[in-house]
Amino acid sequence: MQEWSDYRHHSGLSLDLLHAQFSHHSYPLHSHDYYVIALVETGLQYFRLGKQKYLTQPGGLIFLNPGESHTGEPEGGGYRYRAMYPQVEHMQAIAQEMGMQTELPLFPSPRRNNALLAKSFAHMHALLMKQENNLAAETAFIGTMAKILRAFGDAKSPVAKTATIRRALAFIHENYAQPISLNELAALESLSRYHFLRSFGNQVGMPPHMYIENYRIAAAQRLLATGLPLAQVAVQVGFNSQSHFTRRFRQTLGVTPGRYARLLQA
Repeated sequence: MQEWSDYRHHSGLSLDLLHAQFSHHSYPLHSHDYYVIALVETGLQYFRLGKQKYLTQPGGLIFLNPGESHTGEPEGGGYRYRAMYPQVEHMQAIAQEMGMQTELPLFPSPRRNNALLAKSFAHMHALLMKQENNLAAETAFIGTMAKILRAFGDAKSPVAKTATIRRALAFIHENYAQPISLNELAALESLSRYHFLRSFGNQVGMPPHMYIENYRIAAAQRLLATGLPLAQVAVQVGFNSQSHFTRRFRQTLGVTPGRYARLLQA
């Protein structure tokens, strides 16, 4: 199975989309500050979320909430899938219009099967990938997402991070582009390095160094959208080389930063 990926940005909806086929590429443990909603079209895909492994067969839908640490890997000969990355603002607006009483709609289960919704999602995704920027595209997006939220969403508010690592997270968010030591982070919470790592992993789902790299990638996405050169973005978000930045970006998003930037500019 030949690998390929087609990453698009729908300017009218401010929405990123991916249509890809992977036989070897594996997403490392990572998280996003936005949702991931995906449909496996052919083949088999599996991902790990927390301590569980989920297998997705053709027609299977995947729902990942912001901040959830996960992987993504081909099973057997590989898979082809469609993915969409709604921002928190997208989901909040749709939930409010539906009358859901929640600060943030969540998906309690990352894996679901529903033939009708899978077909609706595939139609909507294909329409948006064509860059249709009209009433039909907006209607398909709002209608499909409302059906998905009604079927699989949970109106419970997100669980706040406990005070145990709140100071460390704030420090990372302010200093992610600089070298950060484990001693610094543990000292912020008055914990030993061992207990800090244990608390951080339990609450975030990944070790601090991986969380920082993910935060850097998210920052790079925002900077690339402004048109900054790749080399400048790599340095500005804290990567010590452009090759490391490019490799990590592609691992996380399935597309190189250069192509991602060109798509946004187009």
